[in-house]
Amino acid sequence: MKKLLTVCFAALAAFMLACNVQYFEDAEFGDIVFDPSIAVVFGELNYTVSDLFEELNDATAGVTTNAENVVTIVYSEQLQSQSAEEFLQVQDQTFGSSLPAGTSISNPPATTTITISETYEFDLSQRGNEAYDSIFFKGGLFEFTVESDFNANIDFEATFQSLESNETPLVMSGRLTASNNTFTDTESLANYAGYFHRDKDGNTTSNKFLVNLTYDIEVTPSSSIAAADRIEFNVGMTNTSFERVYGFIDSQELEVSFEIVSFDFFDQFGDGTIQFADPRVSFVFDNSFGFPLGVDFQQIAAITKTGQIINLSGDVINQLNVVARPSLANEGATRTTQIDLTPENSNIDELLNARPKRVIVDVQAASNPNGIPFQYNFVNDQSVLNVGVDIEIPLHLSLDELRAEESMPFTSPEDIDKAKRLLLRLIADNELPMGGLVEIQFLNDQGGIVYTIDEQPVFEAAPLGTNGRTTSSVRTIADIEMESEDIQAIKEATRINLVVKLSTTEVGQGANVKFFDDYQLKFTIAGQLDVELNTNGN
Repeated sequence: MKKLLTVCFAALAAFMLACNVQYFEDAEFGDIVFDPSIAVVFGELNYTVSDLFEELNDATAGVTTNAENVVTIVYSEQLQSQSAEEFLQVQDQTFGSSLPAGTSISNPPATTTITISETYEFDLSQRGNEAYDSIFFKGGLFEFTVESDFNANIDFEATFQSLESNETPLVMSGRLTASNNTFTDTESLANYAGYFHRDKDGNTTSNKFLVNLTYDIEVTPSSSIAAADRIEFNVGMTNTSFERVYGFIDSQELEVSFEIVSFDFFDQFGDGTIQFADPRVSFVFDNSFGFPLGVDFQQIAAITKTGQIINLSGDVINQLNVVARPSLANEGATRTTQIDLTPENSNIDELLNARPKRVIVDVQAASNPNGIPFQYNFVNDQSVLNVGVDIEIPLHLSLDELRAEESMPFTSPEDIDKAKRLLLRLIADNELPMGGLVEIQFLNDQGGIVYTIDEQPVFEAAPLGTNGRTTSSVRTIADIEMESEDIQAIKEATRINLVVKLSTTEVGQGANVKFFDDYQLKFTIAGQLDVELNTNGN
């Protein structure tokens, strides 16, 4: 659109720069020797649809063509990434119990050893309904504490059946005495695997931590024990980090986005309307987490230049939108899911037709959404969710007196005061289904208008055929004429302001038109200058 203003200015500038009488003094045009009343053809300007929209090519926006060869505006943004460490933290675990002697012995005739053994089953504490089968740790601290009530020597051994390194369970052992009845030991969880998928009876389950505690009580002839005497133990796992997690992680939110997408393309438009027929906003999820995601689009809104907020609505915010996950057999792979917002499932066209200054995107995603069958979950430390947005706006639209404006510097040509009359003729051969009315304003240093060339049609819209393409090129001839007093008025001008109103073919009948890549708009620029010669012929 902006390019159309540049075209109009280029045509005017080409003629005005030629107004220096030096240009004409030795000029010959074919067999015709210089005569002030001869019109001069300065050249032709040819533009494709892509040329006219080339200013949209910047860091985040581009111009391309779709499968129909309709020129298409494309935006791409990377919204956010979510890593495994950001998403999932395994909770600290603490549990413990006690194991009584269960028998009383007092001053036996000879030293007697009593062995006590028990296997304990603890439930891992969870935030919600997580069900972990196994966790492969890469960090964390394991701590084991034992305290004795006995007035006797105790040799103990604790086997933590749920923690293995190189297929060997973690074992801690030691001796407690009447004078030293407390034992504490720690172990790094790095390179340990936690297996929580069996209960103490060997049944398949989840979230179970198994500890076998065995201790020998040495009862001498001079000592005794009571049935209620016991040893107490506590287990802790803190500050853990993982390489892999298997099981079910329940429903947890992933903060995948809060991003503002700028639409500078709309800044050049003023009054009038633009209606896009089939824009598409696609959210692209690259997921290597081993669980499905449910996506909620309710926090998407367009904010216009006047501050109006238009919220997304439609089926897409009420339906279940699911992001696929790789299977367990393909752990480490990435699945890509694209969820499209179109006029068929949302009011995305309304959001874009409002010519937003920005669009706020705040997408929420949650693991294992309600409404889908149970799926076995896994996460590894390389899992990631990348969320991007691709916006495609094909130039399949309607324009109704859409107003655009462009201001640019202007310097009046040398010897312009010698001109008695200026005539600029623009001949437009237009294949586009769009016409334009142009007003040219000459401004002084203070921004005041010193002269205006009234609004007139510079190019007319081509007619449409039944196949959606224009049927022929339409020729429009626009004459811009300036008399002596008009020429004097623009001598003080330092800028030109161009105002164009654009309308598409049959916009009054509600027609949407397509701008195909092979459409052309050609301008032929001609000028005629009458000057007043002095007695020296200058």
